[in-house]
Amino acid sequence: MAVFQACLLKPKSPLHLGQREGMREGSETIIHSDTLFSAFCHSFYLLYGDGKLKELLEQSLSPMPPLKVSSAFIFTEQGSNRHFFFPTPRNQIPQDKTQKKIQFVEHSEWEKLLRGKKIDEHTGKLQQLLRSAIHHDEVPMVSINRLTGMVRAEGGFFHTGLCWLKDAGFFFLYKVTDEWQDKFIAALRLLCDEGIGGYRSVGKGFFYQPEFQSIELNTPNNYDAELMLSLYYPDENERGNLHLGFYELIERKGYIYSPAIRTYRRKEVSLFAEGSVFPGRDRKGMLIDVTPDADLVPHPVYRNGLAFTIPCLLNPSKEVQ
Repeated sequence: MAVFQACLLKPKSPLHLGQREGMREGSETIIHSDTLFSAFCHSFYLLYGDGKLKELLEQSLSPMPPLKVSSAFIFTEQGSNRHFFFPTPRNQIPQDKTQKKIQFVEHSEWEKLLRGKKIDEHTGKLQQLLRSAIHHDEVPMVSINRLTGMVRAEGGFFHTGLCWLKDAGFFFLYKVTDEWQDKFIAALRLLCDEGIGGYRSVGKGFFYQPEFQSIELNTPNNYDAELMLSLYYPDENERGNLHLGFYELIERKGYIYSPAIRTYRRKEVSLFAEGSVFPGRDRKGMLIDVTPDADLVPHPVYRNGLAFTIPCLLNPSKEVQ
């Protein structure tokens, strides 16, 4: 049994979590760990300034980073009961077309998958609860020319996708050293007011103040693999047996969001997605320097590829009771 610290975020408003750059329609239902880390760093900078942020990032580049966060997944509420949904391990995706669509599994059933049990008809028994908590909508919007105040002639009218949560919220797991604990909590409180995702200037992506609690996970003791609860970018020492894993790659790109500059694109990079499973133990990942090749960018820009891992079995046939 392992105990993890969790932060719960309940949205005040709908969110726009872009599925990929240039796609205004649609919104994801997950806050990726790199997005969460970037939003945290922005709030941390506003509170503590450039010097403290540099110190935090320098330590994060070391073999022992002071802060690791998972991606943020959905939890639902039914009265006093909360159900936490985790990503399906990639080595457990079945061939059945119906079950193959299960992307997230409720806490108690998910623990069984970590120990080698396969997905069956009972694993998805709470899927309807998850589906009823998530609502998608496409909202008409207009793009205004900042100089003239008029709707742009081309692409001025468009639809954008929003994600609404009903009786639900987001949660993520984190590990932080005592040195940074208080500043981490303070920056998260500010993050709720600063918001996450697109269209924050029109009231999207804000949260009530965070709630903190412990989550117990019944993980296997004699494990031979690790499951990613974050996006993951392996360092040079972790690339030898990646081909033995079960994974999906996703592309990450976009514009720099910094008080110093916001007009340059970050370098594009591919990361392993949440739910990926790799053999071995103690995978660490790394921050990736995605600073564009431009002399006008006043500071380094990083993408968070630090691994937040959970023990599991690589071969589902080795079921552990």
